[in-house]
Amino acid sequence: MSVLGTVIVGIVILIGVIGAVVQIWPSAPVVGGAILVWSWMTGTRAAWIIFAIAAVVLILGTVLKYVIPARGMNKAGIPQSTLVWGSLGGVVGWFIGLPLGLVLGMIAAIFVVEYLRSKDTATAWKATVQALKAFGWTIAIELIAALTCATAWGVGVALVAAGN
Repeated sequence: MSVLGTVIVGIVILIGVIGAVVQIWPSAPVVGGAILVWSWMTGTRAAWIIFAIAAVVLILGTVLKYVIPARGMNKAGIPQSTLVWGSLGGVVGWFIGLPLGLVLGMIAAIFVVEYLRSKDTATAWKATVQALKAFGWTIAIELIAALTCATAWGVGVALVAAGN
């Protein structure tokens, strides 16, 4: 693969890593797709091994980003529907006040839903904090997976450049 092609793949991977943080576009398909294109165009055994590692990491990260936060929500007694309402609130907030509206809309929606469910401000706020922790875990897990794959890709580029 040409140097320009490798740089473009690196930029796409960076966009995927940013997606893990801003949560506007999915990072796993962007990062995985970029590494797949690089592996395909490079065609070496090392490149395909890097893609296989990245695919496993991204799949594992995708599974964990749903399982770990869901367990925390279940332990706190918060129904999954609260996160759904929080997500919808985030989308509405996104369109009302970019980009801070995303977070504020999510927080407001979770608080309102939990207040309507419990009729207690303190309980609603505790549930909101727990939901935000779950959301934070989601971001952290997705970011770790994306950065791990970006690092593996960097190692792969070095291996391919060295002729392995």
